Amino acid sequence: MSHHEPVHRVHLDRDDVDDLARLLRRVEDWLRHAGADTRDDLAEFLNGPGNGVLAATGLLHALDHHTLQLHQLLREQDTQ
Repeated sequence: MSHHEPVHRVHLDRDDVDDLARLLRRVEDWLRHAGADTRDDLAEFLNGPGNGVLAATGLLHALDHHTLQLHQLLREQDTQ
């Protein structure tokens, strides 16, 4: 039998969600276009047991995923 935690929702103003989505997209774009030194610094910063490059790649994917989710939420609200 699985135990499910209750879902706790956070309510944000539409403008705040839009600002957050834009910020995440800008950070993601900057990281994707950053030079090799910046990417190496990020990998070193995120480095656990030899997984810095994987962690940096995961961070980019997470930023992309969350940004898309926020934009989707905004579109869904526009159609309601």
